[in-house]
Amino acid sequence: MGAAPSGENRPPIKSAGSPLAASIQESDTLLVDLRSPRAFASGFIPGSFHLPDAGCLELLRTNGLLARRRIFFVADDLDDTARFHETLRGLDLEYGGGSGPDLIDDWRKRHGELGSLELLEADTLAVRISAWKTLVVDTRSPAAFERIRIREALHIPPDNLAGSLAGLPAETALCVVCEAGNRACFSASVVWNLGFRNVSFLKGGFAAYLENRLPLARGPR
Repeated sequence: MGAAPSGENRPPIKSAGSPLAASIQESDTLLVDLRSPRAFASGFIPGSFHLPDAGCLELLRTNGLLARRRIFFVADDLDDTARFHETLRGLDLEYGGGSGPDLIDDWRKRHGELGSLELLEADTLAVRISAWKTLVVDTRSPAAFERIRIREALHIPPDNLAGSLAGLPAETALCVVCEAGNRACFSASVVWNLGFRNVSFLKGGFAAYLENRLPLARGPR
């Protein structure tokens, strides 16, 4: 495997209308999206994953979702991809190029509906929980979950989403919660790509739920 390219050695950036936009799901390339959680949630190419930090590449591997060797990036600023190059090398992955958000629009025009996630405010989630309309997936550490958590939440670590959700009906409404909102969109994108379509994530993470003084459970279950 070659080193992750940079500068003038970087592979050509594929623009909207490229073959990648028509075949990303069938190719040897995995598409990761570096846009903001809000932008990603509003519309993403099916099969792509939100990537807030390099550590999430290893989480994709542990979930069995990193079989492809080439990683293609979507980003508002392609210079943002540089922070991932060292991790790509360490995971024996290749940098496959990048594109701006115009690739998203091209996909929609050619193939129709994009994937989407719902970004929930804490009080909205509390209402849905009280009505038994949403199942909360808490991806925080086991210790944090045992100490304090949203009532009726399931603790599922982000490195085992695929295994833990297997067998759950695909129509189940799921809301993903992390500690401060930094990785919830990533985990929600994993859940969506596992076949669930009614997926949301909590804006501001568990910290926002706690700040709003909403109902919580404490201590061991």
